Amino acid sequence: MKFSIKLSERDIKVAIVAAIGAFTLSVVLLDMKGYIKHSSPADSGVIADFKLMGMGAENMKRVSAKSANKEAFCADGYLLMRPQKSETTKVVAGLLVDNKGRPVMCSTTLPAPKG
Repeated sequence: MKFSIKLSERDIKVAIVAAIGAFTLSVVLLDMKGYIKHSSPADSGVIADFKLMGMGAENMKRVSAKSANKEAFCADGYLLMRPQKSETTKVVAGLLVDNKGRPVMCSTTLPAPKG
């Protein structure tokens, strides 16, 4: 049994407009009911600035012996950072990003350098 449905150009345009309208209405209603969570400026606060130091003998002389009181770990391919456990701070992990807001990727194995 073969079904052949012939849709006119008008039917296709109506279907596209209806789909876009349904999607927009769904997003608006989900937002109004509180199911879509928006981040606040407090959620993306800068905790500390970091710099990358090359692995060489001259750079190791400039590294402090005192710990930074932060620890980093890899989760789902991204580098997350949190303060080390303390009685006074609320321990929350955050995604480490560069100055343009791009996440820092991480790997459990160290790949060979490219180039």
